[in-house]
Amino acid sequence: MSAERPSLLCAAFSARQIAMSAKRAGLDALAVDFFHDLDLEGVAARGEALAGHYPDGFSDAELIEALGRLAKDRAPLGFVYGAGFEDRPALLERIAERWPILGNDGATVRALKDPERFAALCERAGVAHPEICREAPDDAAGWLSKRIGGAGGSHVRGAVAGEAEPERYVQRFVEGERWSAGFVAAGTRLLVLGFTRQWTAPTPEEPFRYAGAVGPLDPPGTLGAQMTGALERVVALQPLTGLCSADFVAGPQGLHLLEINPRAGATIDIFDTEAEPLIGLHLEACAGRLPQGFAGPAEIRATGLAWAGVPASLPAGFDWPPHASDRSRGPALFQAGEPLCTILASGATERDAAALFEARVADIRLRLERKAA
Repeated sequence: MSAERPSLLCAAFSARQIAMSAKRAGLDALAVDFFHDLDLEGVAARGEALAGHYPDGFSDAELIEALGRLAKDRAPLGFVYGAGFEDRPALLERIAERWPILGNDGATVRALKDPERFAALCERAGVAHPEICREAPDDAAGWLSKRIGGAGGSHVRGAVAGEAEPERYVQRFVEGERWSAGFVAAGTRLLVLGFTRQWTAPTPEEPFRYAGAVGPLDPPGTLGAQMTGALERVVALQPLTGLCSADFVAGPQGLHLLEINPRAGATIDIFDTEAEPLIGLHLEACAGRLPQGFAGPAEIRATGLAWAGVPASLPAGFDWPPHASDRSRGPALFQAGEPLCTILASGATERDAAALFEARVADIRLRLERKAA
């Protein structure tokens, strides 16, 4: 009888990326998300879907009960989380009562996602961060309203004069090009895995809705060194553990750090390879070990969401293309503004990868939206 593979519990809005990387690292993923789609079913040893709606978060009791069912008769190494916990540090602390948190604990998430505490951290580190306040000024032009602990960009909107909501804050808009750095940390040390550029799929209601990312890219001039240096100064004051990412804006006013996401993110699809599965690096970092370097993929990759522009219909037995991930089972209906799937593309250059991504998004939208017409 073959020995049972080591396992880990994981949860995210969509847990497929974590589960796929875990499988590449020789681990059985015991996964919870909101979809349990065809791809998660193919890579997770066990999985469950919970009732929920992106970008709302998990119910504490339901998630812990589901994790308990998945862990039955197994001895998981611990719990790895993705998107969906930025505003739930207390839930991470409850999970930690039963399983080790493999990554940043609830206290760290609380520190990074509290607007005032993060702004103060950046100031102490000498890293530029956009001005914030809790109430929008009388002249709200040039200010954004953000939900505390929000993810995915759908929560970001233009601020309204005098607006003050307990769960939101306002941040001054900074003009420039958006960059993201993927990195792995072990306490006060870190290794940058690579840089990506992100773009949005705006709607009137959600002008900053996340669309996708492309990379790994070589930032121009000294920009890469500036982003790395900024992260090193922050992590020297706020130790981190495992896979993380950081969002920057580089523009006429210089480089600004917008936020740090202290968990595995959407760009796993860009950096993860068979030779260097990111969850393997993540677990090594949790044990205090960082690799000497990171080769990453040989090609430029673009990945992101295909959003339904109008109601769409997925028939039973739909022939999903091989470049689609997070594929739902048919029959299913999608409302306008819901994600149809994740699209992957690659190319020799950023332009090639991004162009192929856009073409594939247009194709899948045409095929599914036409069926609902």
